[in-house]
Amino acid sequence: MGPVGLVVMASCSSGPDTAPAIDSPSTTGGVASALSSSAVKAGVPRDLLLAIAKVEDGLSLPAKRLELDVDNEVPAAGPLQLRRGKLDTLRRGAELTGATELELRIDADLALEAGALVLAELGARTGARSDDLASWNEAIEEMSGFADDAHREHYAHQVFATLARGGRFEARDGEIVVLPPHDLPPSLTLDVSQKLRALADKAEYDGAEWIPTSCTNKCTPGRGEFEVELVVVHDTEGNWNASVATLQNDPNKSVQYIIDTNGRVGQFVTEDTTAWHAGNFNFNQRSIGIEHVGYATKPFDEAEYAASAKLVDYLAKKYGIPRDRAHIIGHDQIPNGNRVALSSPPCSLSPKECQSNPNYGGASKHTDPGIWEWPTYMARFGGSAKCNDVTELWTCSHDRTKAFRCAGAEEVELENCNGAGACEPGSDENSDAVCHVAPASEAPPPPAPPAAPEPAKSSSGFLEATGDSTPPRADTGCSVGPASSPNGWLGAVGLGCTVALVLRRRPRRDEATPRAS
Repeated sequence: MGPVGLVVMASCSSGPDTAPAIDSPSTTGGVASALSSSAVKAGVPRDLLLAIAKVEDGLSLPAKRLELDVDNEVPAAGPLQLRRGKLDTLRRGAELTGATELELRIDADLALEAGALVLAELGARTGARSDDLASWNEAIEEMSGFADDAHREHYAHQVFATLARGGRFEARDGEIVVLPPHDLPPSLTLDVSQKLRALADKAEYDGAEWIPTSCTNKCTPGRGEFEVELVVVHDTEGNWNASVATLQNDPNKSVQYIIDTNGRVGQFVTEDTTAWHAGNFNFNQRSIGIEHVGYATKPFDEAEYAASAKLVDYLAKKYGIPRDRAHIIGHDQIPNGNRVALSSPPCSLSPKECQSNPNYGGASKHTDPGIWEWPTYMARFGGSAKCNDVTELWTCSHDRTKAFRCAGAEEVELENCNGAGACEPGSDENSDAVCHVAPASEAPPPPAPPAAPEPAKSSSGFLEATGDSTPPRADTGCSVGPASSPNGWLGAVGLGCTVALVLRRRPRRDEATPRAS
C-alpha cells in the first residue's frame, strides 16, 4: 500500500514560540532580484514563483552551470525546473525567451524568467489573476508536467502548502529569501484525496507509489524470451519532480523504479515490461532499472541507499538474482552496442575505468551512478562488492560510519566504525583511514543482512575481521595514544573507552606501527 497524499499546512496564527520569524520579502541578493524581476516582467505573483522553486529544490542552483552534462542529465532548467513533461515547459520556455534549451539549462536566471513567462501563459489560459493566488491552481497543475491527475493535484497542494507556511529559505551562495505566509483555504493546502493511495494499489513493490506511464515510444510489453537476471542502478541527475515528469512523458526513455533522496519509491511500468533504460536492448530485456534522485558527483543520502537496498533485496528474492557485482550493476557497466556486442558481459573493471571506457555506458555512454558506494550498498542486502570497487587502502564511507578496503583474493573487507571519532580519513590519498571501534561490550550487534535464496560466496559477502586479518586493537578497551593526538584526550587514562581500529594495507601490517586514537 502506498502513501496517502497529504500535505499539511502549518498554522499561520501560531504564537511566537512555535512560528518562525518571517520578515517582509527580501529584495536584495541575486535570487531575490531574479524572482522579483521575472515576476514583474511576466505579470505573475513573485511569491508563487518562490513557492514553486522551493518545491522544486531549485533555489540553490548555481547562477551558471558551466559543467552541464547534456547527455547524462535529466533535461531540466532553472529554479522552476522546466522540463519535458506532459507539457514541455523547457521547449515552451525557450520559445518564449528566444533562447535555446541548452542556454536555459546553463543560465538559472534566464530559465527563471522563461518559467515565469510559461506560468503567465498558463494563467491567462486558465483565468488566473495576479491578486488571487488560489486562482492559479489549474495553471500550477499543468506546469507540473505530470500526466496523471493524482500527481498533478498533489504537486499543486505542495505549492499551496508552501505558500501557506511561508519561511526563510537558503538560496545559492548562502542568500536567504523570505516567503511571507499566505491565508489559503485548506482545500488547496491539504491533499486528502485517495487518488495516490488508489494508484499505489497497482504497484508491485509494497510501499511504492504507482506513476501511470504509457509505453508508446517508451518501452516494450513483455521480455521476449528472456527472464529478469540483472538490476541496473542509475541516477537521475535531477530532482524528484523533474525526473518523474520526464520519465513519465519524454519519449525513448523509461525505467521500472525510481527512489527519492528521502527513500520515497515510485514505479512507472510493471516488472515484466522491457523498459528502455540501459541504452542496450539486450540488457533492457534482462534487467530491472532503478533510478536514484541525485547526481553522480555528489554523495547519495542514507535514506536513499536504505530504500534502494530493500528494493534490490525484494527483486533478488523474487527473481533469484545473484547478489554480486556481475548482476547488480551500474549504468556505466552496460556494453555499448555501437562498439561491442550487445550481449557482451557487463564491465568488470573499476567504476572509474568503466566510466572512461567507450565500450561501456550503453549507447549514450552514461557514467552513472558515479560515486555510488558499492561496498556498503551491497552489504545491506547480503551481497558482495568487487575488489576493484575499492582500493587496498582503508577508506571511510560517505557518512564515516564504516571503512572498507580490498583485502586480496577478490574479497572486500568492511568494518563498522562505531566508536568515538567514527572513521577518520587518511591524511593524504596514499594513507589509510582510521576506524574507531567501540569495545565489544558497548558496541550494538550489527543487524543481520537479509538471507539470500541463492548460494552465496560467503555468509555475508565480506571477510570477517578475525585472525591475522584483524586490524590491531587496544587490549584494554580504552584508547591509548600519544599526548599530541587531536583534542588531547587520547593520552589520558580513563577518559577514552573507545578502541581505535587501525586500518592498514595488508603488505604493511607486519612492518608498520599502528596508528592509535
